[in-house]
Amino acid sequence: MIEKGKISAAQLGLLFYSVTAYDGILYIPKITGKEAGHDLWLSPIWAHLLGLLFVLGMLRLSSRFPKETIIQYSVRLLGPWAGKAVGLVVILYGINLTSVILREFGDFISAVFLRETPPLIAIGGIVLLVAYAVRGGLEVLGRLAELFLPITFLVFGLLIILSILEWDVNNILPVMGEGIAPSIKGALVPFSWFSGYLMLGLYFPFVSNQRKTTVYIVLTWFALMVTLSVSGLVSVFLFGKHVSTLNYPFIEVVRYIGIDKFIQHVDALLLIVWLPGTFIQLTTYLYTAALGASQWFGLKNYRQLVFPVGLLALVLSMWRTSGVEEFQIYLGTSHVIFDFFNIALGLLLLLTAWIRSRKDRRQAVAESNAAK
Repeated sequence: MIEKGKISAAQLGLLFYSVTAYDGILYIPKITGKEAGHDLWLSPIWAHLLGLLFVLGMLRLSSRFPKETIIQYSVRLLGPWAGKAVGLVVILYGINLTSVILREFGDFISAVFLRETPPLIAIGGIVLLVAYAVRGGLEVLGRLAELFLPITFLVFGLLIILSILEWDVNNILPVMGEGIAPSIKGALVPFSWFSGYLMLGLYFPFVSNQRKTTVYIVLTWFALMVTLSVSGLVSVFLFGKHVSTLNYPFIEVVRYIGIDKFIQHVDALLLIVWLPGTFIQLTTYLYTAALGASQWFGLKNYRQLVFPVGLLALVLSMWRTSGVEEFQIYLGTSHVIFDFFNIALGLLLLLTAWIRSRKDRRQAVAESNAAK
């Protein structure tokens, strides 16, 4: 097997928490606020209730092929040509998402912390670090997630608590004043991000305690729902209907905290939350692309592809839209279409596996009856 390392189900859950949480904290309030208004905090809840079905489906599919990745069992289910095509889409998904997160990282760092630094400098630096971590293997990624993400949970909770004195809870009233439709429309983008769970098919074979995977992934699902809903709720408490006009609403939440006398440069606290999580997120997507490509091409070692794939993602990140506003429009339009396409692929694989399973059972029953 290309990857000899193993991670625990708990580490897998932490990796998949990072896939959505840190982008969601920055972008979901603005994106969902355009449709849902002050009900934007409800949108992640609706998205996660529907997304749970896709998550459970991907877990069921992965458990049917516990020793094979999605690159391998796609060929088994769909045949060599269609299966290879699905594998290629998964690889492109990993590359695309790596480039998207790199662009988000560069824009965010340049806009908030290093205003005089070109985004390419920040992006190039983190690509090297991420590629080095991915070359270390899956066990390294699991340990990094285990080390950094609990710290980010604590700091995120601290930031929420420190903002309480500034809340105006009347900003969320009336709840669903225009009905449920706006918050459901706002759920479209966060639901599309569940396409990331397609990667379960690539990580599942390397989980040491596979029987516990469902428990930890469902816990991850719940933690993500709470994180995104709370970050949106706090944004509404502070800014009301104006949330959707802010590029980074949660950044403004942090800046709004009236604790200047006690903590200087409170923005740095958000960096403690966001930077390690984004780093883990990038390693997760880059690992997906590199490992998937190595299996697709029949290579024995994925590590030789890490730096080339990372370089390709860097180029794509700079090639995208020119400004922050244009990029956020892309996240709410074209990117959503690509995500839904990947969700459809996952459902296609799940449906094919179900049909094959029913056919195999019928054949087994027929053979058993014939033997009698």
